[in-house]
Amino acid sequence: MKETKLSDDVFEQIKDFVRWKLTEEQKSLLNKLILNEELKNCYLKYGLCEECKQPESYYDWCYYCKSKCFKQNFKNWTSGNHVVDKFIQVQLKAKNKTQVLEWIEYDRFGDIEYLAKGGFGTTFKTIWKDGYISDWNSNNNQWDRSGEENVALKCLHNSQDITTEFLREVESNILVSSVDGCIVRCFGITKEPKTNNFMMVMELKEGNLRQYLNDNFTLFNWEQKLLNIGRIANGLKEIHDKGLIHRDFHCGNILRDHHNEAFITDLGLCQPASTEPYQSDNKKIYGVLPYVAPEVLRRKEYTQASDIYGFGIIAYEICTGLPPYHDIAHDEFLAMKVCQGLRPKVNYKIPQIIFDIINKCWNAEPSKRPEIKELYKLLWDINLVDVIKEDSIIYKQIKEAEEINKKLPSTVQSSSLSTSNFSYTTHPKAVYTSRLLDFKNLPEPKNANIDYSSNSFETEYSESIRMDFTKLDINSKGD
Repeated sequence: MKETKLSDDVFEQIKDFVRWKLTEEQKSLLNKLILNEELKNCYLKYGLCEECKQPESYYDWCYYCKSKCFKQNFKNWTSGNHVVDKFIQVQLKAKNKTQVLEWIEYDRFGDIEYLAKGGFGTTFKTIWKDGYISDWNSNNNQWDRSGEENVALKCLHNSQDITTEFLREVESNILVSSVDGCIVRCFGITKEPKTNNFMMVMELKEGNLRQYLNDNFTLFNWEQKLLNIGRIANGLKEIHDKGLIHRDFHCGNILRDHHNEAFITDLGLCQPASTEPYQSDNKKIYGVLPYVAPEVLRRKEYTQASDIYGFGIIAYEICTGLPPYHDIAHDEFLAMKVCQGLRPKVNYKIPQIIFDIINKCWNAEPSKRPEIKELYKLLWDINLVDVIKEDSIIYKQIKEAEEINKKLPSTVQSSSLSTSNFSYTTHPKAVYTSRLLDFKNLPEPKNANIDYSSNSFETEYSESIRMDFTKLDINSKGD
């Protein structure tokens, strides 16, 4: 928020207004008195702070008052690293509690337990004894806290010396954080004393979406599928609305909470959309091959449209339950086929409206993919409004898909209702963690001349593709 404040004179004229039921005369006066739109909108939405008489920046959160409290507390902590200390002081700009960033001493955590290792770092889980900041207690002159909180500690590989990549990931999380948002929150930074590795302190979620699909896909109804696709679209919208690009968008970076709702994480490669290719630290291409847009595989600039391609792959994965290209090697041959128009295709019926949306996201031409605002609105309307209406098109298509899928050979381990696990074989060279993708001389991306309208395995094409994956010479450059 800009350092623009209401004058005492303006405050005196509006202090008795009831902001949610202003008269036309009051609205007119307000427009004349408060020329700064951000300030006016904060007043109308959140009201005035009882302490400083300025508009609050969020519900029960005053940017001006809280920044003074943070500044007052600077003398009580240090990370021992000047760069980190200056970076954490971004908390002065926090417009709500989710944008607060702290230095957290390592001894404030309980026992540390290993969780997982990814392409760029390792994640642990622990208990944060104090918990996150909730509000300033003026009586005790200190922060009130949430109390014991389960958290994740994310350590980037070889992070003894603070790096641009580490700080950029923290900054990206803060930029897109919002109350009740769809991005995993970052609480602060700590340092493991034995290795001196810096760590991000994150919200702890139940696990990634891929594992949930493996364990529970048959219990995952269409309403839940569409809800999660909508939430992922909402999270990506939060990222794109800030002018950022995720750049590593795949199912392993989608986590779920105990309500089985999706959250986006791992913003380590996230950068401004305005970053020129020659300015980027990431001149090399990193990612999970099945989710990477064909133009990126060919070393073209990564754009928000490239994220949309990854979103389409994730949405298809949620709909069908299967990882993309799980039964073939993730190598240069697959990269070549993706550029030639190959897309995931499994024997599972998807409501046509949803499939059409996904198919647009997969377009080989980035400019023809929908923007995230369009996707979000369309998906949210379908899920919250039409999906429960028996006379709606999507409701009828869901019922049709369910009937067709009942007749298909089951991919479930057992027909018994006692199990919900998926059974599929993953190729030993199918890789679902981020890595360097260094492919050369890939063909110009194009859309395959395939009729996807059936969105099921009914065409000769689908059988031939299955044969290609197992029998074609891996060194062949032809179709």
